[in-house]
Amino acid sequence: MFLNRLDEDEKSAFLELAHHVARSDAEFSSEELTVITRYCMEMQIDDIDYEDDQFDLEQVLSRFGSSSHRNIVLLELTALVYADQRLAPQEKQLLDKIVDRFDMNPHLSIIFKEWAKNALSLHMQGEALIHL
Repeated sequence: MFLNRLDEDEKSAFLELAHHVARSDAEFSSEELTVITRYCMEMQIDDIDYEDDQFDLEQVLSRFGSSSHRNIVLLELTALVYADQRLAPQEKQLLDKIVDRFDMNPHLSIIFKEWAKNALSLHMQGEALIHL
């Protein structure tokens, strides 16, 4: 929804981060793949070949400069983890780590979670309306 506001380097970093978060619970669901595919379309970039053994969380997170871009990252990642209707403990731990690394108020994650759930619900309703 907001990923088009990121610069090219941040878009690439976001995709790395999205793949890492989606796989953090050892289950890369079809819903998560669908969300990442939508992210690529929104950002108008090709998906990446994610390599877990080459992923460096600190390095990737350091590529997001402004607080508004960090908020976008957290909003979109929160939507990604709820795409399969559940939050695995590993996903929560990773989101908490990102909140901490971005020096955000931990209470914001509650607001972001509610926004993400509402956004996903509206998207599903829209898809259903299209197929009536």
